[in-house]
Amino acid sequence: MELRFTYLWINLFTILLPLLTSFEPRLAFYRKWKYFLPSLFFTAAVFLVWDYFKTAYGVWSFNTLYITGIKFFNLPVEEMLFFITVPYSCTFIYESLSWFLAGHHFKWPLNRLLLTLAAISIAASFFFLNKAYTFSVLFGAGLILPFLVRTLTTQQLHLFVLTYLLSLVPMAVVNGLLTCLPVVIYDNTENLNLRIGTIPVEDFIYCLLLLGMNIGLYEWIRSSAKLDIE
Repeated sequence: MELRFTYLWINLFTILLPLLTSFEPRLAFYRKWKYFLPSLFFTAAVFLVWDYFKTAYGVWSFNTLYITGIKFFNLPVEEMLFFITVPYSCTFIYESLSWFLAGHHFKWPLNRLLLTLAAISIAASFFFLNKAYTFSVLFGAGLILPFLVRTLTTQQLHLFVLTYLLSLVPMAVVNGLLTCLPVVIYDNTENLNLRIGTIPVEDFIYCLLLLGMNIGLYEWIRSSAKLDIE
């Protein structure tokens, strides 16, 4: 395998099994694509704009050894695919949990806890105005958590939290590869320079933002469609 296809292969293996299993008759995630794909592409657009500016200002960069060299707006095509493959795979986990736990009803309210975490995150972000990556993920978490509380039901909030926690396992594999080779190179002056293995701690909050926006919008679109039918 040529090294320049490394990031491309990581994307492919990230989505391959979830995509194929989406056609499993009991889960049938493909039937929900009409609700999910708008949220996927809208979120990807938002994150790509963010990615563009973070790359332009040197918050992170990409190792030319592991990318094909095909770029759009100075972003590797593999990086653009990342915002398709990762959210798709994580939302597949969410849908799988929804199916497996369909008969289980969560009663413990998460609203107050998540809103408290949002307030703490917003407040903490202002202590790191000089660190672009740290500030942006903390501030973003302070916005996405109230959005989820407002958009998702109690059941969906619990499923989202479980999805996020389970997603940390494949994330550790994917981000571990991206950061240990490294495919993505971080400017440590723009983050806390604290890592779990080779993964910056900010990446774990970044994952929360990416999943939260995708799943929150997905459920909002789906619930809006049901209201229109009624």
